[in-house]
Amino acid sequence: MSTFAKNLEKFAELQKQGLEPVRGFTIHAVDAFEKLARKNQALYGDVVDYAVAQARLAVEVVEPKELFERTIASNKDFAELLAGRVNEYVELGKELNDTSNNLFEEEIVKPAKEAAEAASKKAA
Repeated sequence: MSTFAKNLEKFAELQKQGLEPVRGFTIHAVDAFEKLARKNQALYGDVVDYAVAQARLAVEVVEPKELFERTIASNKDFAELLAGRVNEYVELGKELNDTSNNLFEEEIVKPAKEAAEAASKKAA
């Protein structure tokens, strides 16, 4: 095998080693995107359900007092639903933050410290 081919193989291996920590972050980013997109999808569904229910109320209920009472009840239920969704987003944010911090520690900081220690031992 020629020197050029050997150097090319070494270079490819170094690239693979250098990009390996980024792979974990890429997987995490895709998972985070999916979780957030699904939360948004659920929220959009809630908004559509609420809007349709509000529109139906105006058509189904003829008595102004009943319409007012049912509208207030519907608004209260929707507000409670939104409060629950907010809590879900907060929990998701905490989860994603914890995962990012752990990944950074395990994939970046720890290997960098190990490499620095190995280099200092080798230099000594």
